[in-house]
Amino acid sequence: MGNMSEAKKRDFVQQLITLLEQNVELLTEKGYNPENKIQELSTQLTTTNDAEARQVEAMAAAKDATRLSQQSLDIVYRNGSATVDLVSGLLGKQDNLLLEIKKLRK
Repeated sequence: MGNMSEAKKRDFVQQLITLLEQNVELLTEKGYNPENKIQELSTQLTTTNDAEARQVEAMAAAKDATRLSQQSLDIVYRNGSATVDLVSGLLGKQDNLLLEIKKLRK
């Protein structure tokens, strides 16, 4: 069970539920009523599937947030670099302020 993938675990539980449902009469005749177990497993599987869906949504949201963060950083960095070019044009390449600003990139 430890090496079984999530998909295989889910499939196992779903198939077990199906087999129990298909064999309620046989199991009841043998002294075991599987109705409560079917309900319990079905509820737990639904909860698990809902949690998985939320996890997938969270992963997609994290990717979107990362992309937005990187895009925003690229924009602000280009804006800052353009400002350095402006200062360079105004003060000249050997001005002390520009030399200090250029040190920031190292």
